[in-house]
Amino acid sequence: MSCDIIVPIYNSLSAVKACLNAVFNCTQSNDYHLYLIDDASDATTHHYLQNQLVKHENVTLHTHNENLGFIKACNTGFTLGTAPYVLLLNSDVIVTPNWLPRLLLCMQTDEHIAAVNPLTNHAPQIDLPMLPGCNFYDMDQAISKNTHCLDVVTNVGFCLLLRRSVLAQVGVFDEIYGRGYCEESDLCMRLTTHGFRTVVASNVYVYHQGGATFEDGLSRYLHNRQIFDQRWKQEYWRQFYAFKRNNPLKSIRSQFTAPRRWCPTPAMWTTYRILLKCWQNRQWINLSFNALRGIKRLIQSTCAEPDLEKIAKVTRQNRLKVTYLLNKLVIAGGVLTVVQLVNELILLGIEARIATLFVDPEIHHWRLLTEPLVFKNEQALIQHFPSTDIVIATHWQTAAWATEIVKQNKAATSVYYLQDYEAWFTPNATQQVIETYQWISNKIVTSTWLQNLLQQANYTSEKIVIGTDIDTFYPRQVTKKSHLTLLTMARPGTPWRGFTTVIQALEKVKMSFPNLEIVFFGDNQLVKQKIHFDYKNEGIIFQQNKLARLYSTADIFLDGSDYQGFGLLALEAMACGTACVLTHIGGVNEYARHGENCWLVPPRNPQAMAEAISQLLTQTELRQKLAAVGLMTVKNYSIQQVAQQTLDYLTTLIHGQQA
Repeated sequence: MSCDIIVPIYNSLSAVKACLNAVFNCTQSNDYHLYLIDDASDATTHHYLQNQLVKHENVTLHTHNENLGFIKACNTGFTLGTAPYVLLLNSDVIVTPNWLPRLLLCMQTDEHIAAVNPLTNHAPQIDLPMLPGCNFYDMDQAISKNTHCLDVVTNVGFCLLLRRSVLAQVGVFDEIYGRGYCEESDLCMRLTTHGFRTVVASNVYVYHQGGATFEDGLSRYLHNRQIFDQRWKQEYWRQFYAFKRNNPLKSIRSQFTAPRRWCPTPAMWTTYRILLKCWQNRQWINLSFNALRGIKRLIQSTCAEPDLEKIAKVTRQNRLKVTYLLNKLVIAGGVLTVVQLVNELILLGIEARIATLFVDPEIHHWRLLTEPLVFKNEQALIQHFPSTDIVIATHWQTAAWATEIVKQNKAATSVYYLQDYEAWFTPNATQQVIETYQWISNKIVTSTWLQNLLQQANYTSEKIVIGTDIDTFYPRQVTKKSHLTLLTMARPGTPWRGFTTVIQALEKVKMSFPNLEIVFFGDNQLVKQKIHFDYKNEGIIFQQNKLARLYSTADIFLDGSDYQGFGLLALEAMACGTACVLTHIGGVNEYARHGENCWLVPPRNPQAMAEAISQLLTQTELRQKLAAVGLMTVKNYSIQQVAQQTLDYLTTLIHGQQA
């Protein structure tokens, strides 16, 4: 083995699986030995890691009985192998084909090179953002013929190849940096001050999610940066200014630079959220300070314009090209479904992308394997739409865009992806919504309920249910509280989500169960609502791992919607081992079985809802039975299965066009 690969792991199973699958699929097994450092992950993650020992001979698992933190996990890994090169790989990285030989070749061009990074979408100083409309595989192929090893000040630990003989001289990560941040910069300063080079391989690109492992990143970084500056401030800035002057990445970055335009809306959203939090916490000085920062952010806010020529040049050829249209790329269940589908299609080898008019900055808490195309308005989207095989409308307002794109021969065909019966929740535009069903003949629906509604109007459709990320949503090891907890989604601004019914039902329940803890999520401003009982509000949750822990903590999950197109939240709750009370109208009937894996009640009936909740609160065995069967149910609804079914349908569709 020429290289030992160390992967420190602490939960985040979804990211871990994506990382390791990529390593196994993109790396020759005789080129490396893989050391998995399980830093006291939960039982589900540990079980998965143990299975890798059975499947792969070149894998070693080292387990910590307690969580020691990232740095100690890395240092443990450094001691385990003997190969001349050792590579530290974060568990939120997805590598590309032939990545390791290219990194090793860069290292071997000069015996003074001690550390090598690939290029990536997310890393301080050495980031190369993905070109809008392209994915990380495209980026890797586009730069694969480069030959330069570019000197940088400090490497970043997300994917760091090191020369083991040099580590023996200068040492490994300094554990003074606690659980992580700045430790790789400290190591690189030791390397450069000993006469070694720290470089980036200009011909390798990998995906890095960033922030998937540390949730307390800012405070941890600020603390560790003080330690780093006490040691290296003068020397670091000397090297850094030289790096800025030389700008070694300028040439390669210019190949992927797109023209930019002023784009104030994302900055407005960010500032609003910050100011709202300051106001809620009565932090008046911070409110004023952040208001001024918001004005500066607003003035400087820009976004990339789609560059059709560069997109065509970077996009991999001879692959199916699929583009999903989203009116807004925001934190919402329907949007998450599209993002996950696009990600999985990319991993299946498809050129899948997203085109939209707005991107919420918080969307980057999710894994995005492609950079979205963001257009100024509908006209710009249609006029500058990149060539695609299939364009997919995801909302009634985007159906007209898809239709026009096909008319202009920018797509071979179109598909209407229906996650809900939108005619029911647009009372002022019901007829307009129904008319859009005529425009696109190819339709995907997510439930039999939706399929039947369309069939009643004489429209045929392909049913492909929604899946969930079962590697994120699974029962977490949480400390159960001494009292019972009910979790429910709060969307008072969306009438059909049943907020009034839920509040009335919970008022009744609270009278009989005063110690029941009620937890809301989905809205940041419940204080404006008339709620006459104690509750806790988690607000809008951006991080899926946090939501999974919240489900796992609850004894009951309640969805009191008037109807659901599918009901993804309930499926997520089931996946986390939580008993569910749901309304019986809509797509939930795709998987919900009354008395077997959930308890179903009629919508807009607070009394029936309260009685169902009370029954589950008092009958522990029934609650546990529903939870157990719910866990079994979810196994049939993985996002990977849904992506494969989607690919099969789209492939058949495009072959029909070509026949």
